[in-house]
Amino acid sequence: MASTGTLDPAAVAERRRETRVRKYRGKLFVANGVDAFELNDVAEFIFRQVDGRRSVQQIAEHVAVTYDIPLPRALAGTAEAVALLAGQAMLTLDR
Repeated sequence: MASTGTLDPAAVAERRRETRVRKYRGKLFVANGVDAFELNDVAEFIFRQVDGRRSVQQIAEHVAVTYDIPLPRALAGTAEAVALLAGQAMLTLDR
């Protein structure tokens, strides 16, 4: 299995209330405070799966099926995206 760094695949992410989300010209932007990020298609898919119930592993399984990629690669990418968004205070993690 691919390494997910220090992020446990069983971790559950939830959007922070302060996180603002806006679709503009076909792109999804997320912001918290003054920091804003444009999400690519896969990152947007991951972000939209974050609901406070699904684990990183479950989201990665959806990514693997939707984008037809191997689960280890989907898990690594999902963990990286979730960790990045959590590090920018867009998400919280229940480890």
